[in-house]
Amino acid sequence: MKKHVLLSILVFMGFLLNAQNANTSNEKGHFLVELEPRSPDVEAMVNAYEGTKAIAMLANNIDGNEVNINSYKGKTVLIWFWNLGCDICLNSVSTLNTLQAEFPDLKIISFADETSEELLNYRKSNPIQFDVVGNSKMLAEGPYGGELGYPKMFIVDQEGMIKWVFPSKDFLSPKFDLYQIVKTLYMQLNQ
Repeated sequence: MKKHVLLSILVFMGFLLNAQNANTSNEKGHFLVELEPRSPDVEAMVNAYEGTKAIAMLANNIDGNEVNINSYKGKTVLIWFWNLGCDICLNSVSTLNTLQAEFPDLKIISFADETSEELLNYRKSNPIQFDVVGNSKMLAEGPYGGELGYPKMFIVDQEGMIKWVFPSKDFLSPKFDLYQIVKTLYMQLNQ
């Protein structure tokens, strides 16, 4: 019985001490709470996407044409998220143009943060030969994994399943060759 009383007193004193520390750490008397980061690590996110159905989306590209991921069944689709403030993204445009020209059955759909007007202005001096959908930041930060960074790429097979995901950290690797990777995976899916 004495142990229970002593334990109860110690727990109560610990509670009072914690409450006093929390109140003194903020002049307004509010409790400060520090949360652990809640985002899963990148590898867990990649693993969670691979092998799942691509998220259906319907949008107009910067030319006003409808883009519907579900309408490309039977084709390999490369979904690419980017923005004009990302040097790696901008350097990848010419490679994606080459891939689109070399493999006409590969459907490249890109989603950029900027407005259609900003992207059309960019395209005036930088050719883009694949679909670009503007105002896509919410999509990039929500259902298609904001924690994966920019650029990020999803390869979708002919059945609409995400086969491979490449977060921005992959693009930073000196061994990452966008052309060779996409070409190899495209050939593998289209044997």
